[in-house]
Amino acid sequence: MFEIVPSQWMKKYFEEIDFAFTDFQKATLAWNAPGKLRQEILDALEELSEETRDEILRRQINERLNYEKKTFEIFIYNQSGRYVYVVENMEYESCGFFVDYDRALKYAKKYMQTYELKCRINKQLIVAADEDEIVHNPWRGNPNLGFETEEYCAYEGDAVASVTLNMYGEIERVCSYELPEEEKIVDGYKVGRFEYHFIKMPCPLQVGTPVKDIRDGSYYILGEGEEEWNRYLDRIEEKEWYVDFSDIQMMCYGLTESGIWSHEHINPLYIEVEFPTYIEDDPKRQALRYATKALGDYLSHKSNGKEFCPDLVLKYARKYAEVCRKKSSSEKMLEEAKKPEDIML
Repeated sequence: MFEIVPSQWMKKYFEEIDFAFTDFQKATLAWNAPGKLRQEILDALEELSEETRDEILRRQINERLNYEKKTFEIFIYNQSGRYVYVVENMEYESCGFFVDYDRALKYAKKYMQTYELKCRINKQLIVAADEDEIVHNPWRGNPNLGFETEEYCAYEGDAVASVTLNMYGEIERVCSYELPEEEKIVDGYKVGRFEYHFIKMPCPLQVGTPVKDIRDGSYYILGEGEEEWNRYLDRIEEKEWYVDFSDIQMMCYGLTESGIWSHEHINPLYIEVEFPTYIEDDPKRQALRYATKALGDYLSHKSNGKEFCPDLVLKYARKYAEVCRKKSSSEKMLEEAKKPEDIML
């Protein structure tokens, strides 16, 4: 199995305090692993199923594996000719239409290599009769939060299924609404299933710590720390809140190009303790480093009831915005150009 704790900092901390995830929690982390291909995730789950002594987990994993197998089999099935496969870029622009999946995949690979971007392949129903106007509802609210969703709805052009590809044509994700009855078995909203299980774990990070999101390399400052995290876990238990995997999060502040520190909520397993690295002859990165240091110091002292240089936070945030404004889009285009055609409008 691949490493289920992407953050090397958190992994080291867990080892130091001898904290270990249960097999059930490992399955959750594998299913939600960022940056892994669909097949890598399914292989990891299958491996865990073979090794675990948790019979409930083994049954749930096998249910998930069977469902994923069926969804892809039916996704590529179009012998009736009732569907069309649409190659679409990530900006939701249609790039090609095909009667079979293999032909669509071949084209998508060529298209992605040509334009150096990712694509998805949508399977669209060809509406040919009145009964096609009523479809299984692709959108569903969380019933644990009081939302009710009609099982069927009027056709609005949504795909019945789709696959998201990486640049090499490998499948990153499959989304399907073609097997509603089978989907109920692996319903992610079911309390007690592994897919989106909330995991209670220790987190010793402190307010004001500079961190990096390993998923995209963005830098942040922690707005919450260990004390807030522990209070959060206690409230969940005391109030018996419904929580799932998406609720494993800590508030972080990221600096926008307009100089505003905008907050995000990030799973601590996806962040490394890291200050923005130095890049020579890069005024934007240098400005980010100053701004990050200023806010980090300010929040760290504030968490201890002290005020520390608020003027520096404003000064360097404004400086960062100023540096970002200096680079116009045309200047960026010229700097990033690889061939003459890149600067020919």
